[in-house]
Amino acid sequence: MATKTVRYTATLPLEYVNALKGFAKEKGIPSVDYAINMALDMYIRELKAADCTAQMKNAGKDEAFLSRTLNCVNDFSALDGEVDGKW
Repeated sequence: MATKTVRYTATLPLEYVNALKGFAKEKGIPSVDYAINMALDMYIRELKAADCTAQMKNAGKDEAFLSRTLNCVNDFSALDGEVDGKW
């Protein structure tokens, strides 16, 4: 299924655009647009990962969360022993 797209105008440093045009011309990348999309995809993934890490750090300070987590660990500890540490 194709991703829905929208046109958006952004201001980029000239050196970035020139570098991407050079890569596109040399067939290193399909197009400047492709490279920008890939860069944004990577950046958004990094932001989401950082957000997840921050949420987990906050959860580590939450007594109720820690209690529930430890209860789950204890509840499943006998089952984990049945696989001899192998998955």
